[in-house]
Amino acid sequence: MVKPKLDIRKNQLSWEKTNHRKCDKINCNEKGEFKAPKSRVLLNQYFFFCLKHVKEYNKSWDFYKGLSVDQIETSMREDIIWNRPSWPLKGNSQNVIDQIDTFFSQNFDDLTEKSNNNSYFINKITDHTLTPEENKALDTLGLKLPISLNIIKKSYKKLVKIFHPDVNGNDKIAEEKFKEISKAYKIILNKFKNEQIK
Repeated sequence: MVKPKLDIRKNQLSWEKTNHRKCDKINCNEKGEFKAPKSRVLLNQYFFFCLKHVKEYNKSWDFYKGLSVDQIETSMREDIIWNRPSWPLKGNSQNVIDQIDTFFSQNFDDLTEKSNNNSYFINKITDHTLTPEENKALDTLGLKLPISLNIIKKSYKKLVKIFHPDVNGNDKIAEEKFKEISKAYKIILNKFKNEQIK
């Protein structure tokens, strides 16, 4: 015996609609699935193209079309700050501009690869609290401020394992380096302990 099938009417839901937007390119009957802004001024209004024509449109579209060089530069500068310039809560905006102008008018010829070494830029913490001998000891141990007793010991142990005479045999260079490291360790350790006592 065959069961009778019920005749159920299906309602088409909004997301099931089959009619598609046609490509906005003249004489193209493909689906317009891809959005492209109409112009620089109308960025919220779109053309709808098929894949082929949206690629063509993107290649030919120029955001800055019709603008002068100065207008393009202004637009790019405004984009950096999202078109919302902000100034410090205290002080005059002109002072900030003057500071920026002063900074960019400085001569940066000295910042070449030859002169760009670790001693070029001044580290105020190091220069004001350490003697030249202590600075050299820090460099020997490969350390930078701020440091702790733990960091000093770890660095010393690591270097000792590399340059210890037992590891390097009769290598004079390694032996000299080992002596240098031991001396630097004592200097930094004494300095650190003195600072802790203060």
